[in-house]
Amino acid sequence: MVTRDYNYSRPLDVHRWSCYTETNTFVNSIYEQYFLTDNANKTIRKKLLKVVLLDLYVAWIDDPNLCIGVHMSPNAYSDGTVFSKGKSRYNELHIKDTIIQVIHRLKDVGLIGFKEGYEGSLEYGGRTSRIWAYERLIEAFETAQFGYFDINYIKNKEVIILRDSNKKNVEYETTKHTEEMAKVVRANNDLLEKTFIDIPDMNKPMLEIKDKNSGKTRYVNITHHGKFTHRVFNNSSWDQGGRFYGGFWQQIDQILRGAIRLNDSSTVEIDFSGLHVILAYAKEGIDYWATTDEDPYNIPIEGIEYPDHARDVVKQLTLLAFNASDESSLFKAFRSEFDYKNYSVRYSFPDEKLSEILQSIKDKHPKIKHLINSGAGLELMNIDSKIAEYIIKDFVKTDTPILTVHDSFIVPFGEEDRLEKLMKEAFVYVTNKNKTKVKFNKNLTLGQVNQAKYSTGPDRDYYLDNMHFVNESVSTEGYRKRLERHRRHYTK
Repeated sequence: MVTRDYNYSRPLDVHRWSCYTETNTFVNSIYEQYFLTDNANKTIRKKLLKVVLLDLYVAWIDDPNLCIGVHMSPNAYSDGTVFSKGKSRYNELHIKDTIIQVIHRLKDVGLIGFKEGYEGSLEYGGRTSRIWAYERLIEAFETAQFGYFDINYIKNKEVIILRDSNKKNVEYETTKHTEEMAKVVRANNDLLEKTFIDIPDMNKPMLEIKDKNSGKTRYVNITHHGKFTHRVFNNSSWDQGGRFYGGFWQQIDQILRGAIRLNDSSTVEIDFSGLHVILAYAKEGIDYWATTDEDPYNIPIEGIEYPDHARDVVKQLTLLAFNASDESSLFKAFRSEFDYKNYSVRYSFPDEKLSEILQSIKDKHPKIKHLINSGAGLELMNIDSKIAEYIIKDFVKTDTPILTVHDSFIVPFGEEDRLEKLMKEAFVYVTNKNKTKVKFNKNLTLGQVNQAKYSTGPDRDYYLDNMHFVNESVSTEGYRKRLERHRRHYTK
C-alpha cells in the first residue's frame, strides 16, 4: 500500500471547467452510476460533481501522489473565495457548500480516498481534508475520451481582484478602467496557456522547498495548469497594490527561475535596480539616478563584515519598512522573513540592532524617510504594477511570452535587448522620471554570444562552451514527455 504524504497537496480549484463535450459525457456517466438516487437538484449536483472530477483528473495527470485539499465545513464557503449563496464576480460557477455532499458521496461509493482534516492551534497549523482518486475512478480516467489540455477554467474567471483591509475579496462595479486591465491580463493568460513553461532537469513536475526558518517543506507544482495569472488590489482601492500573481515562477527563487525554459528555449531575467526606493523618490518628484550613481542599499552595518551581507539586510529591512505601520511589526516581520541559512556567519537582530540599522537607512535617504512605517509600500506596488502592465501589453502584441516576478521579467533568449529597452521606456512613461537601472541574471544573452564569436581569449571559450545551454536542454525523461505532450496538442 502506498504511503501518502497528506502535506503534498494543493487546494481544490473551484473554477476548474471544460466545455468539451466528452467531459460532460464522462460526468453524466459517473452521475448515473453513483448519484442517480440522490434527491438533490440534478443540475446543481452535476455542476459541482464536474468541478471536483475535473480537478481530480488534473491532479492525477500532474502526479498520482498529489492530494487535493478541500474544506468540509459549510462556513468555509462564505470566506470571500467561494460563497454559500448569492452571485459574485469571484464565483462564476456559483459553488455552494453542497459541494461537501458531493465529496462525501464520492468517498462513500469508493471513487476517492479521503483523509479528514483538523483545526489548528497556537502551536500547530490546521489542515483541510484531503482527497485523491481511487483505483475505480482512475480506471475511468484512463478510458475517458478527453485529455489534459481539454480542461481549463470557466471563461469569465475573474482576473481583477479587489480586497478590503481584512484581505477579503469585495465586489465592485465594472468600469472602462477595470475592463481594460482585465483585457491585458486575459490576453496574457491566453498566451501563457499555449506556452510550454517548464524546468528541464525536473523529471517529476514538483519542487520540494524547505521553509527558511521553520524547516517545513512546501511543494511547488510546475505544471500546465499553474500558469493562470490575476491582479490583486488592496484596501478597497485601485491605487494600492495591483501586482500580477498566480504563476508558479513567483514561488521559486532566482536560481531556480534561471533554469526555466519557454517553449524549450533558454531564458534571461532582468530586474530593476533598487526599484521601490527609486519609486519612493519619484513619488516625491525626485529622479534618483539623475542625482547619484550610489546603490540605495549600500549602507555599512556595524558588526557585519561582508558588504553583500549588509546590503541584503538593508534591502530587506527597507522594503519591509515601506509596508509596515510601526517599528514593532517591522522588526518582527524582518526576523521572520530573513533567511539566516544563506549566510556562513551567524547573525542576530534584536530590536536595538534593527532600530540602529533603520536609523541609518533614514539618514541615507532623508527625503523619503517619512514614507518609512507609513504603509506606503502598497502605493509603490501600484506604480510597479503599472510598469509591468505596460511591458506585458507590448510583448503580448507580438505573441512573445513573458513571465513577471513583480519588478523583474523573464523572456526567451534573444528578447533581452527588447525587454531592457522596454523596461526603461515603461519606467519613464509611468513615473515621468528619465533614468533607471536594470540588472541581468547570470544566463547567457544573445549579445554575449555575438560578442564571443568575434573575440579571442577566455571569454570566447567560456561563452561558446556554454552555448549548449541555449540551443538544447540537458533534460530529463519527464520533461521531454511533458514537452512532447504539449507540442502534440498545440500543433494539431
